[in-house]
Amino acid sequence: MTANLEIRPASDDALAVLVSALGERHWFADRLARQERGGGLVLVAWLEGRPVGEVFLDCEPAKEPEVRRHLPGVPQLDHLEVPGPFQGRGIGTALIHAAEEAARQLGHERIALGVGVDNPKARRLYERLGYADWGQGTVVGTWVEYPDDGPPVTLSEVCDMLVKRL
Repeated sequence: MTANLEIRPASDDALAVLVSALGERHWFADRLARQERGGGLVLVAWLEGRPVGEVFLDCEPAKEPEVRRHLPGVPQLDHLEVPGPFQGRGIGTALIHAAEEAARQLGHERIALGVGVDNPKARRLYERLGYADWGQGTVVGTWVEYPDDGPPVTLSEVCDMLVKRL
């Protein structure tokens, strides 16, 4: 399955294709704008010309004060997503490795991510890939979602922060 997988940075001209396959128009538009100004990198996994997953390497200062304090300048993996039919085939792992390599090329020595405390399956994946708890307790992450049929909604999630030395 992953033999034909290609991972590359997203471009503005791919927005319509990304939204058609993965949804989240506002998220992609925002992350592409952040990528354009040097705040991160949108990496997309393509299989047979179709996007089958994405992750954002966030290089801007963390929103959470405790993360900024304990992990200053450390980029974070954000919004790793592989749609259901493509899960369990190594695509998420390939996206993580691509983001780690991009962080290395940017001169970073560590990378971090937040994983929901109620998502042990994802945590096991990250730990298998060398991520370890940061030892500073949980963090509450917040974000805004923009549903097609209503006003923006602010959501939050209690997360464990995991860090990996690159």
